[in-house]
Amino acid sequence: MGERLRVVLVGPLPPPMGGIARGVEMLRRAQQVRAEVDLRVVDIGLRWRSIHRMSAGARVRDGARQLLRSTLLLTWECVRRRPGVVHLRSSGGLGAVRDVALVLVARAFRVPVIYQLHFGRVPDIAARNTGEWRLMRLALARAATVVAIDRHTERAIIEALPGVRAVRLPNGFDPSVLPSPSPTGHRLTRRVLYAGWVVPSKGVEELLEAWQTLDTSGWTLQLSGSCEDDYRRYLLERYGCDGSVVFTGELAHPALLREMAGCDIFVLPSHTEGFPNVVVEAMALGRPVVATDVGAVADMLADGCGSVVPPRRPAELAGALADLMRDGALRQAMGDRARSRALGEYAMDEVAAAVVRLWRSVVPAAGSPRPATPVAPAGNRGG
Repeated sequence: MGERLRVVLVGPLPPPMGGIARGVEMLRRAQQVRAEVDLRVVDIGLRWRSIHRMSAGARVRDGARQLLRSTLLLTWECVRRRPGVVHLRSSGGLGAVRDVALVLVARAFRVPVIYQLHFGRVPDIAARNTGEWRLMRLALARAATVVAIDRHTERAIIEALPGVRAVRLPNGFDPSVLPSPSPTGHRLTRRVLYAGWVVPSKGVEELLEAWQTLDTSGWTLQLSGSCEDDYRRYLLERYGCDGSVVFTGELAHPALLREMAGCDIFVLPSHTEGFPNVVVEAMALGRPVVATDVGAVADMLADGCGSVVPPRRPAELAGALADLMRDGALRQAMGDRARSRALGEYAMDEVAAAVVRLWRSVVPAAGSPRPATPVAPAGNRGG
């Protein structure tokens, strides 16, 4: 084997355990990455600000603090190690300011940048030419490669910036950490599980509104994820949550996977997503999934692997949940199809191998032709 590739991966590390943070953690633990890559992570995770209901002033102040820290850390890595590639993983929003700064730092040291977008709003913000999109264009135009999480994002980038090299890669999951799925056939009480930050943008209010309209006899709705006390009180007061709704707070990943393995239905009603890890994990555990049509979700749950509904539509969300709640055979068939797809297309070994190929593809010196070979796993090429 040749010289180990030096890579700086810019992304969040847990805690908190968001989808991008989990993906960064899994990637740096992947066997092929550990064997072939000298990988350093510049952690841009939230360390100071609240996840919900922050004032604009606090967001700007703490965002500036995070920007300064991450810029200094990346500059130090570029000076000290001269990496072959910088891989920046972004969730957009105000982070677009940071993205531009970090791309410019890497380019100042003549280090090629891979810019990976982990959210599904790109077609909308590009069509509206928002301030966020105009900032992102500065980073996109200077990246050696842009990684999209779904086909709609990939297409929007290619149409807006024809000269940009864009590829599509899924998130991966580690099958070795999954518990065995729990049998659900003889339970007296069944459970619908939501896992993620308990914030408005995740659709929890639409979920609770839908839950109010369902016959929930013998069922519970479990909300597992970070939730601030004042917001939980608001939800309890606004939606009159009875004993069928349970808030657990954030769970450690192994504990969350055990809860997922034992649920009857997994639900993710988000307003926006990229390629949500929790959906992949629920699929791999054979759980039937109801999720909103955002980001790559429709691709993930295609061919009967789950039920997809429009975001912000509690009535349609309730209908999809009701269909599964009253039909055990449908839950079983959907879960079986989902498990087969997840294990066949999204296992971390395959995804990590594709990422390493992508890293190596941008290392040649400026002016050298880039490889034409696709880097995406076979199940995710094309559009």
